[in-house]
Amino acid sequence: MHILIVKHGALGDVVRTSYFASPLRQKWGPQLRLSWITARSSLPLLRFHPAINDLWTSFDEARPFEFDCIYSLDDETEVLRGVAGLRTLRLTGAHIDEQGKRGYTDDAAEWFDMGLLSRYGKARADELKKLNTRSHAQIHARIFEVDGPAPEFHGDQSLEAWAREWIGDAGPVIGINPFAGGRWPSKELPERELRRLVAALLDESAGLGAECRVMLIGAGTDRARNRALAQDINEDRLLVADTDDSLLRLAAVVRELDFMVSSDSLAMHLAIAQRVPTVAFFAPTSGNEIDDFGRVQKLLSTAPDYCSYRHDADNSSITAERLLELLRRF
Repeated sequence: MHILIVKHGALGDVVRTSYFASPLRQKWGPQLRLSWITARSSLPLLRFHPAINDLWTSFDEARPFEFDCIYSLDDETEVLRGVAGLRTLRLTGAHIDEQGKRGYTDDAAEWFDMGLLSRYGKARADELKKLNTRSHAQIHARIFEVDGPAPEFHGDQSLEAWAREWIGDAGPVIGINPFAGGRWPSKELPERELRRLVAALLDESAGLGAECRVMLIGAGTDRARNRALAQDINEDRLLVADTDDSLLRLAAVVRELDFMVSSDSLAMHLAIAQRVPTVAFFAPTSGNEIDDFGRVQKLLSTAPDYCSYRHDADNSSITAERLLELLRRF
């Protein structure tokens, strides 16, 4: 049995789709050869997964094979043209015809009806996202025809050892991933609320102890913003993670946290995958779609444009007070 999964990005989507590698292995047993085509930037997230036999970044690597099934989970035209050039007995997911028209199979419609390829158009797709009550795992368990997955992530053990030593065990560490890389300003925690949240967590009256530390997480320009904030606050227990050089370093740092507060982002998915108790906040995107696995408290925007997938959605109801209320539930 030779199965190919085509899933390039986004990075968080690659992480949560990887949860299905083990259920597929359990279903088919040792007869399964599981291959995966992904973006080069996503390779580290799958590199150490024991259930995946082949990791490819080019459709040329897949062309010598005939697959029993291809799960085509991206919607970009270039990717779908690559899928169209492969041989398979069965295709589930997105496809493209000779005229360049994109579509998707009926057995994956529950997912793609809510996306950019929706047969109903973008307006109805956005409505369906907001009405949806089923999570990514519930929908994809039906697509892959397996039982629901458990969260898992297989990282670099040497980096995990480094993170354990760097963070230590002096006291609880709460990670905050407040930003979203600039593309989605409405996904971010407003800076005023971020400052209030940091101050509240570092206040000994919060009950976390004098040794509680807060770690700001983010890469690139987000890390620069975190560093500027930490320099302004000037508190020894406020740390800034340096994970710019490696996704696996980011994963290792997240693994060592006691709690995480995060936007809808890769850091959130890495926390969930590694079973770190997480408070996640949502304004432009759907909280229902995110699998909590009993480890996530979700804070949803109360603005009318919640789950509108607008880059400028109203995030003013994502406040420090509401986040602290959910953190206390842990």
